[in-house]
Amino acid sequence: MTLGEAFAKRFTNLLNEKNISLYKFAKDSCRPRSTLNNILLGNTKSPTLALVYQVADGFNMSYLEFLDDPIFASTNVEYM
Repeated sequence: MTLGEAFAKRFTNLLNEKNISLYKFAKDSCRPRSTLNNILLGNTKSPTLALVYQVADGFNMSYLEFLDDPIFASTNVEYM
């Protein structure tokens, strides 16, 4: 799995866990829905640290909490 796919999966899992729609997340976090949709569609191949911060902040968590998931284990993700 690529880093972009892992990011999309983590984002999707958090939306589902917190029962938040993409529209509500975009509205509450003041992030463009098109940017968030690109994450979900896998168009974000290599998310920047700034994007990780922004998405994590939208979930009211630190970027470390966002990244603290087995999906980001080096054995699961291709970093190249």
